[in-house]
Amino acid sequence: MEDEIEVKVFRYDPETDDCPRYETHEVPTEEPKTVRTLLRYIRDNYDPTLAFRDHICFKGTCSNCLIRANGKSAKACSTRVEPGESVLVEPILVNPVIKDLVVDRGVKVKTDEATFTIKEGTTINIDREE
Repeated sequence: MEDEIEVKVFRYDPETDDCPRYETHEVPTEEPKTVRTLLRYIRDNYDPTLAFRDHICFKGTCSNCLIRANGKSAKACSTRVEPGESVLVEPILVNPVIKDLVVDRGVKVKTDEATFTIKEGTTINIDREE
């Protein structure tokens, strides 16, 4: 008998949305899944507009897929969730949100004086009271 993992996902497109929101999806599974696999399932079966960093090194070393899982920084490619559990998935909050879980990590520009990081997007403050 299949169990489920409840995934509550942060959604926000600064170009079209007035404020962030959360969507909850149930993902059927009989075995543990990585957050990345859960996000792919949601994108492929429920909402093709879900944005997250899906291209990774496949080694768990690049941190390209860094998100917040249940309030803690985590790599989506290696953070596992057990059947029957729930997970809250949010963008890392130190960078501006481009869309949903995709944040602007910036472009490093080096000059003789210093190194600067140029970022685009919208910085948001997530109100933790629900």
